[in-house]
Amino acid sequence: MKNKKDVFDIKIIFALFLIIGVIIYPVASFAESYVSLDKKSYIIGDKIKISGIVVYEENVPIVVQIRSISDLVAIKQFFPLKSGSFSTDIDAVGPKWEQAGSYTVIIAYGGEKFEKIFNFSTTNTTEKNKSEQTKHTQEIIQSQKPKSKISISNFPDPMLSPNYYINLYNNDSDFKKLFDTSFPEYRIQEVVGYKLTDISGFPDNDLSPQYYVDRYSNEPRFRVWFDSQFPDKTIFDIVGISEKTRPTMPSWIKQYAQLWATGEITDSQFTSGITELIQKKILLLNDDIIKTKNSDNNIPSWFKNTATWYSNETITEDDFLLGLQFLIEKKIITIQT
Repeated sequence: MKNKKDVFDIKIIFALFLIIGVIIYPVASFAESYVSLDKKSYIIGDKIKISGIVVYEENVPIVVQIRSISDLVAIKQFFPLKSGSFSTDIDAVGPKWEQAGSYTVIIAYGGEKFEKIFNFSTTNTTEKNKSEQTKHTQEIIQSQKPKSKISISNFPDPMLSPNYYINLYNNDSDFKKLFDTSFPEYRIQEVVGYKLTDISGFPDNDLSPQYYVDRYSNEPRFRVWFDSQFPDKTIFDIVGISEKTRPTMPSWIKQYAQLWATGEITDSQFTSGITELIQKKILLLNDDIIKTKNSDNNIPSWFKNTATWYSNETITEDDFLLGLQFLIEKKIITIQT
């Protein structure tokens, strides 16, 4: 027969099992993803502490981006614990942290995406001023999102002649593939060429639309002649470009990003293709893109996630271009001029 001490020991062991079960299993089975910041506002020089819980997936990194109203200011990649919890910090200091206002923290993990907004000040203002600034920047952020310093050119470019594109189509297989994918129902002449007029040789396919617009604006004799020949038309009617010939992002670029993200083309082929698009002025770079020294020329794995999400339309065109901008600024993708 068991004595009282044995019974007491059994009760303690049983209670411990219950406690362990309560601690371990509910957390593993029922934890919900969340992200939090340690503060609602920061000033220059602060550490921004980011923590939370995700549904753990093996070998899947968390990607954290911080964006001002107009730029990508920081990016970081790391792995969560197997419990799904994570914690990291980012220093609010450096050449990118020059704009006061509302900033957005974007955390991407697997198929999940979280956003947190905080107010950032370049000076140590009073709480009252911070409150007023937060209110003002929250109003701005509703109508203005971060803009990439890379843009897609109008197509056709009014500064280039129709024959420039026709020759490019006939002699450059990459451009031909890009055009045929973007405009499967059109011939190159239909998209970039001038419509026929009653005057033979006018407009001239060797001259750009902008050439004729400038002449009409600056040469009175040409303007009088044009108005007499085309009394019911404007110069833009004759040499202008319809909206159907201006894609925001050719679908071939999405397909190309997807091929690279899935390993069907190499990093070198991908960077060469992006470089070629920039050299052909299909992708345009702003002059104020800051290029910094970088010892690692490998494309980070988080950008393959970005390319996959873009090709699947999980993220926007601007999100993709911001990531591409980061690679160019870090000289991971170098542009030969």
